[in-house]
Amino acid sequence: MGFPQKWGWETTAFRGATALALLHAIDDAFLNRQPGVGWDQHALAAAISLAAGLAAIAVFPRLRPGFRAAISLLFGVLAIVNGALHVKHISVDGVAASDYTGVLATAAGIVLVSLGLAIPFLHRGERAATRGRRWAYRVVALVAGLAVVYAVVLPLTAAIVVAHRYREPIGQPPNAAYEAVSFQSSDGLELAGWFRPSRNRAAVVIVHGGGGDRTGAVRHAELLGNHGYGVLVYDSRGRGESEGTPNAFGWGWANDVAGALAFLRTRTDVDPERIGGLGLSTGADVLFEVAAKDRDLKAVVADGATAESFADYRELNGIDEAAPYWWTMYTAARVLSGASPGEPLGEVVARISPTPLLLISTGGSLAVERDFNRIYAEAAREPVELWDLPDVDHTAAIRERPREYERRVVGFFDQALLEGGRS
Repeated sequence: MGFPQKWGWETTAFRGATALALLHAIDDAFLNRQPGVGWDQHALAAAISLAAGLAAIAVFPRLRPGFRAAISLLFGVLAIVNGALHVKHISVDGVAASDYTGVLATAAGIVLVSLGLAIPFLHRGERAATRGRRWAYRVVALVAGLAVVYAVVLPLTAAIVVAHRYREPIGQPPNAAYEAVSFQSSDGLELAGWFRPSRNRAAVVIVHGGGGDRTGAVRHAELLGNHGYGVLVYDSRGRGESEGTPNAFGWGWANDVAGALAFLRTRTDVDPERIGGLGLSTGADVLFEVAAKDRDLKAVVADGATAESFADYRELNGIDEAAPYWWTMYTAARVLSGASPGEPLGEVVARISPTPLLLISTGGSLAVERDFNRIYAEAAREPVELWDLPDVDHTAAIRERPREYERRVVGFFDQALLEGGRS
């Protein structure tokens, strides 16, 4: 005895797998949300997921095979990408919170992708009167499919990674010179980090890159600490041991830097007039925002600044053939993270003066970085310096040009915070 027509095996498989993926969306957004995250931060993302999923469940058996296959593939790929991040988290740090439903979402995604691949073969030739028409349908489907993959599927999967990256274990401080500290962001999240006390009354807060945590800034902390600077490295929101939800574009991180600066001002070993900042990649973008508003930051090294929003991309490339991809990715990241970008960086950087600014621009794996830094260097007002390194990998100057990096960066902070600072 088979299924009724409405609940054939294709419909049953699609509805069951989609329901599991939706269960994970609800779990992630509401039931096991990240520490410090309000119930409403991901409500929009959950509502859109539920609306799309329930609508697809309802209409699936009435759609043509091509549309059933396309929806199955789209939902499946998104579920696999989302779930795979949880599987990876389990492999590096053990199972926790929404990882359980994340594993179910991965399995559901595999079912949906398998279904999407099977449907065209199971229904090939249906509703096509001639062989020529069947081939015409295939060509149209191929062209339309490639467009959807480029403008929808790929940017959506990238946005999931941006707003959903797993936390990694932090471990112990680099050495006994560091102490474990915690402080609050200006919007109330509890952030964790390491602090190395100052021996010259000056201090530098280091902001790591979008996909990392405080451990990625240890080499920079050691460099400055060995020259007597107090150094604060910490996990930005949603990373490492800090509360909040992750966002690899740094949206909301300015509040974290504000909390870090407030922490440094409470230190008896630090002169509040001698506090600088060093940002790596996304961290550099964030320090642009902070330095344009907060004069407590007396010097900024921006190592590897790129783009924080679609407005930044448009400033560099205008509306070109790649614009649909980037627009979709940034828009999806806003929905998924519940956060929004600030002003275009080209406008922000013009307001950093009179705070001294050192831009470190590299090529290598992220060649477009040099184009962005040329824009920022032209927009910035004195005192500003651009150090262009076309043959160095992204934020890798400290490893690939260690002596020159030490001379440039330490010399910059010495002049701005020690020679130019107050006694």
